[in-house]
Formats: sequence, structure tokens, C-alpha cells
Amino acid sequence: MKNTPKRKQRNKPGVVLFTAVAVMLMLSILLTATVSFVSVNRTKTNDNYKSKQAYLTASSTLESFINQIQTDTAPTNDPTAKAQQKKAIDNLKKLASANSGKGTTTNVSYNGSNGKSDNIGTTKITVAQEGTSAKYIVVTCETTYLGKTEKVAAHISTHPVPKPAEYTNTIELVGNGGAGYDNLNVIGDMAGINNTTGKIYRFTNNTSIYGSYLMYGSLEVSTQPLIMLKPSLVDEKQGSTVTISENLDVSNEFHINSTMARADGYNYVNIGQKLSTSNHMDVGSSGFDVDLFCCEANIGGNDYTQYGNFYVYKGAGAYNGDATFGANGQTINGSLYVEGDLNVTKSLKVTGSVYVTGTITGKDKIVCTASNIHEGAVLSKAGRDAKPQIPVSADAYVYYPEDFFMSSDTNVTTISDKYQAFYDGSNTKTFNTFASDWTNVDYTLTELIDLTGTGAKTPVTSRYKLRITSSCTWAKDLSFNDYGNGSRILVDVSDSSGDIVIRLQNGLNLGAEWSPVIVVRNRSTIIDTTTGDRKYNCYFVSDSGSAITLNGIDSVTGKSQHSGSSACNYSFKGLKVFDYDTYVRMFDSSVLNNTKGNPGLPQSGFVLNPTSVDVAGSYRPKNSSIIFLFGENTTLNATDQSFFQGSFYSPQAIVNIATSGLGGLVVTDSAGGKMTVQCCAVGVVIANSFGNANTAFYVYTKPSTTSVMQNAKGDKDDYAYGYELDRYDHY
Repeated sequence: MKNTPKRKQRNKPGVVLFTAVAVMLMLSILLTATVSFVSVNRTKTNDNYKSKQAYLTASSTLESFINQIQTDTAPTNDPTAKAQQKKAIDNLKKLASANSGKGTTTNVSYNGSNGKSDNIGTTKITVAQEGTSAKYIVVTCETTYLGKTEKVAAHISTHPVPKPAEYTNTIELVGNGGAGYDNLNVIGDMAGINNTTGKIYRFTNNTSIYGSYLMYGSLEVSTQPLIMLKPSLVDEKQGSTVTISENLDVSNEFHINSTMARADGYNYVNIGQKLSTSNHMDVGSSGFDVDLFCCEANIGGNDYTQYGNFYVYKGAGAYNGDATFGANGQTINGSLYVEGDLNVTKSLKVTGSVYVTGTITGKDKIVCTASNIHEGAVLSKAGRDAKPQIPVSADAYVYYPEDFFMSSDTNVTTISDKYQAFYDGSNTKTFNTFASDWTNVDYTLTELIDLTGTGAKTPVTSRYKLRITSSCTWAKDLSFNDYGNGSRILVDVSDSSGDIVIRLQNGLNLGAEWSPVIVVRNRSTIIDTTTGDRKYNCYFVSDSGSAITLNGIDSVTGKSQHSGSSACNYSFKGLKVFDYDTYVRMFDSSVLNNTKGNPGLPQSGFVLNPTSVDVAGSYRPKNSSIIFLFGENTTLNATDQSFFQGSFYSPQAIVNIATSGLGGLVVTDSAGGKMTVQCCAVGVVIANSFGNANTAFYVYTKPSTTSVMQNAKGDKDDYAYGYELDRYDHY
């Protein structure tokens, strides 16, 4: 196939993902395209003009098809849209494989200026195989205009593309054990994703979640925890939900409220088995309904108040959809639906209707309009009344930190060469190496920065005791006696450094007297045009060794297997890790000009915005390029006002951030509401198990889309169906 000088070959690599494009839309684009944007002037019959018109028509028809797909589609997490992706690609392959691979051809007519079809020429669109497989397709547009013919083609490779990992939870537990949380506060979503039955999670002492909660297992509640359903920090148009796969047992005050009016798709509590209360539970509030679903209910003790509908539907096994209401003071500001039998032993106020499939015992105790009580009812379970599905499992992690450390597959990792260099002797640099170079000691940086978000840049100076400019080991050889308390250490990521990988030497233990402050500055200039994330990142990795063996993907679980990962233990008191762009906005010049010392509270007026929309007067960090990768059997203990701005990917490790964190941090929501918090971390924490202590907050910010974390969930049964546009040709 030959390219002529008339049209220079253009390469357009990149995956184009089908999302909301239905099969019929694809057929319409391919089979009934009508070219209305080529103005036909029949008075000019010059051959050159005829050729140009034919070429413009053919190329515009072809490009409109390609551009339509590119413009109207985007990556999706929605199962229905993902199914449409596959159907659309399958349909394209069917068109190409017809007639033994010669494909499908259709003629397209043109509309003239009078809106009628003019017999001045035709375009043939052919979708055919290129070679022996429908994986490779060529779409050809051949136009004949007043006797002159021109032909253009697009060469396409169809293939399923592994879906990039999405991180929506501030804290995510991967292990198969339960956990207890004391004064845990989460801004964003929280999940326990291991679908092992029998686990029990416990909330005590004012634990709060400002977002969604998903857990596999049972939840036991005491001492006034709160779940405030907030707009999603991933998609502000969506609300939030609570999903508990087994039982919810409330022994002492539990509040589930919302800041959004109820709508289909959010503002609900979904309990897979039994709800039991013995002392005060509130669900929803006036004007902010929250519906509740369970498979058995036993409401007792004191006070149950709900704004929203209460549904008790049959479940698996012994869960027959029965409900007992026997609390001292119980009100449902909505309707009650019971698929089994209803037993009311104390006064129950229902402002809506009562629908019971079975029998009602204690009907006289129901305070409700008599005509609104329906015994022997048939429940529609449609629309708002449909029970939400509890997913069989959450998105499973396929690749682990060990894969990122050791794999030779560049589709999985970009840092393995730098990691292995620590063990093959080709990188012996430590923090002390940089401390021995006077150009990196007492380092001063001045940079023009837009501090106000108005585009006006002002010079900002910050000073550091030590500067790190390439991958190295944070070893025990750095003398903090020479640096003093609170040494500021700058990690400077650039195009020349590439990814900076910092290995934490096993056993690294720093007491509160040192309390280092790590600031990561990322100025790599290669930027992802879709997300705005810089190509290179900073990784803090565990000292898991070079004896790691990657044993392939398990055929049953679809997860990577490994062995030989060394256990590591780390203990830090007062360690703080900041993103540079946040650091220079969070603190004033009196802090930035010091090379050591506790930075203290954020300056007055600094407001952190973790949402997906801009809020006036706040700073919204970009996706975090600071990534902590801890291998199997690693334990991190961080205490004494430690703070981390970055994401932890530690699915087989223990992360204990038992610290009061950074004080005085003001955080906003998408509506401009503010609250001041003690903050332990800004990012996401993914761990086998997680420990906390003290009243401190964890705030959501997603990891960089250019980091290796994007590959963590791999490709097990989770494809985005699309194509790659290889090139255009003009014949």
C-alpha cells in the first residue's frame, strides 16, 4: 500500500475507548453516513477542482467517523457502558469479517444546497479485514465526484485494553481479618474489599466517615460514630452509599446522615443480612432522605428515627424478610416495606404507608393512616423500591509491589530497573551521598508560583538542609545529629532524574527528636494531556530484597503470585511528607525560610480542597506523585504528629498511622463548607490491615495516573473494549 505526496501519512497512536456508543449508533455511523459539510459547486468542472472535492469528501467522511468516536467516548467504570463497548467492537468486527473478510460496503449519497439528493457522485464506505484476522481492520472511503475518484483509509487494530486502576477510597482494607477503629475520621470513601465471610469491624469513640462505606463482613457500632453521606469526591454529581454485606449491630448511637437530597443511585444503606439496634439510631434527616435495606430487622432499645423508606426483603438462607419493631420511640418518616412478617411491640409511627407481604402482629401499635396499612401486599421491588445489589467482590488487585520491583514487563512497571540497581551494586547512593556534596546542602530554591490561582506569579523562596536529585537509599548512615530537629529534605524530580525511587533501609527507626520533613518537588515537563499528571513520580519503597520470584498469574484467582519477599519494619516519629506545591502554599515565609524545625500549623487562610471541582479561596492539589510501595510482611509505624501527603499501595503490609497528625488544617467540600481537622494523611491508604489512634483525619486525593499504581488492578475480566488508530492512508 503506497502513500502519495497528496496526503502525508499521519500516525495517531492511543487507545480510543468506546463507552456510551450503542451498537445502532455504530451502524448508523458506518452504514448511513450523510455528508452534509461538503458544499458542491457544479459550475466548476476543472479536473483539479473535481479531484479536490472528491478528496475532501472522502477524507471528511472518514475523519468524521473517527472523530465522532473519539469525541463522544471516554473510559468508563459503568458495567452497562462497558458491555456496550464490547458490543460496538464486536459489531465492527462482524462488518469487517463479512464476505470472507472482504467486508461490508455501502454507498453514501450527498445532499445538495436544496436538501435533495444530487446524482453528481457517490462515496463507498468499506469496512474490511486487513489480513486474515478481524483484529486488524481497514475502513476505506472512496469518493467519485464528476468523474474523478479519490480514496482514503484508516487502519485500525481492535483489542481489549486493560482498564486503568481507579482509586476511590481514602482507606481501603485488603486483608481477610476484621478491624477496630477508635476516633478514625475519613474524608472520602472507605472500604474493606476482601470478601471473606465472618469478619467483624468495630467503630468506637466518634469514628466518622464523610463519604461512602463498603465492607464485606459485619459492623458493630458503639459510642456515637457518624457516617455523613457526602457528594462523591470522585464525581461530585453523585452522592454516597453505605453497603455492609452481612450484619449491622448498633449498641450505642449511630448516625447516618446526608448533605444531598435523595436520588436514584445514592443515599441508601444496604445491609446484606440483619439489622439490630439496642440504643439510638438515626438515618437521614428532614429533606435529606436515606433509604435503608436489610433482610431481617430487630429494632429495640431506645429510639430509632429515619427519614426515608425502610425495606426488609428476603435474603439467602434463613433471612425471611421478617421485622420486629420494639424500641422506645421509633419513627419512620417514609414508608415501611416488609416481605416477611411484621411484629410491632411498641408504638411505631410511619408517615407514609406500610406494605407487608406476610402477617402483621401488633397492627394497633402502628401510628399510621389505617387505609395506608396493607397486609398481604405484593411488593414491586422496582424503581426506588428495588434493593441495591451488593457486589460479589470489589475490583481485585492483580499486581503487587513485588511485581513493580522485579517485573521485566514494561506494561506493568517502570521502576524495576531502578529498584534492582540497589541490589546489583550499580546504585550505592544514600542520603549521605548527597549530604557529602556541598551543592545539595543548605539548598535554597526560588521559583515563580501562582499562589492565588489568578495566574499572577510571585517569587517564593524555600530552604532545605538537604537536596536529593536521583534514586537512592534512605539508610541509617545519615547523621541527623548534624542536621538537628525537623530537617527539611527536598526530593527534586525532573526530566533528568526520571522516576526517583527511594529505598527505605530495613529497620529504619527515627525518634521524635529528629522528625524530618520531606518535601517532594515534581517538575518533570512531560505531561499526560488527559489528566495533567507529570510523567515521573517519587516512590518510597520497602527494602524487600532481590530474591523475589514472580511465579506468574494464578489461573483461579487471576492474581500475580510471588515469593521470597523480605519482611521489613519501619518506625517514624514526627515524620512529615509534603508535596512541594502544597507545602509552599500551606506555610508562610517564616516557615519556608527555615532549613529545620517543626513547620507547625498551616498559615491562616490556607484551605485544602480534596474535591473534584474548584472552590473559590481553596487549593486543590493535583493527583499525588508521591507513592509508597510496601511489599509483603512490611510494617510501618508512624506516630507523634507524623503526616503523609501521598498514596500507600501496601495490600500485603500493615500500615499503622497512629498519630494526631498535622493540626489546624482547613478542608472544604464542593459547596464551600469548611472544617478544621487534625490530619494524618492526604492521599489513599491501601493496606492488608490498618491501625489508627487519636482523633485525626485522613483526606482523599487520588494517586497520579502515570504511576505504576495504575497497573495494580491488572486485566482480570476487566477490559475496556476499544481500538487503536494506527494510521491514515491516501491512495
